[in-house]
Amino acid sequence: MRTLSLTLAAAMAVTLAVPGHAQLGGLIKKAKAAAGVDKPAAVAKVESAPVGPVKVKPADRIDEPSLDLFARALTAEKQWLEERARIRTTLKSPEEYRRCSEVALAPTSPEAKKMMQDYLDAMASKDNDGSAEYMTKIATGMKAQQDRIVQGKCGYDPSLYPPEPGPSALYHPSEHEAAKLVGMDQKRYALLKERITPFCAFDAAARGTGDVRVPGIGNGIYYVYEASEAALLTPRCGQLLAGMKAVS
Repeated sequence: MRTLSLTLAAAMAVTLAVPGHAQLGGLIKKAKAAAGVDKPAAVAKVESAPVGPVKVKPADRIDEPSLDLFARALTAEKQWLEERARIRTTLKSPEEYRRCSEVALAPTSPEAKKMMQDYLDAMASKDNDGSAEYMTKIATGMKAQQDRIVQGKCGYDPSLYPPEPGPSALYHPSEHEAAKLVGMDQKRYALLKERITPFCAFDAAARGTGDVRVPGIGNGIYYVYEASEAALLTPRCGQLLAGMKAVS
């Protein structure tokens, strides 16, 4: 599940709490706009933002190594999505796949006969100690062999390749797979998407230099970035926004 924790700062002048559902709805709209590389209009002038130094929690802070890893994860996620899209173009219909599987695994087929012989050999092996572990090993091997036979004759299982979830979905398999491929924590990957999008979608001139506060949802609510984070993000915003758009 995508983490919804964001580094926000509230102005002391706020007197009414912003409803949680209103904040979430606004965040989703902002994320969608940013994914299209649209620049949302500022809801407050930078001059009206609170003053004073910005402090980001160490666990949320953006540094160069994490930003490099984030860029690699975006590439991995794009490739993962493209490969699944390619596979979907080759899929049989569920009914065609079912019929094809039945034929492929028919007891009279050469492949099924070999699979059964392999099973009999394993059962007769001197390694068979009758344990649950050994029987599980045999069953796992037969399942893998069965899957190879069916895939070779019928292609991929269409039930494993549904359409990808939309931007507002709470779970995105592509995010988890991409993070795993590059060795990044998935929650960290999702958090960086959530922090980088508002910064890069905000008008560069309005951001200025030094610490940055980007207007969020509701009066006195801001996304905050330390000067070091802003310096790292600014020259890479175009590349990062394009990368996030490609996986949205």
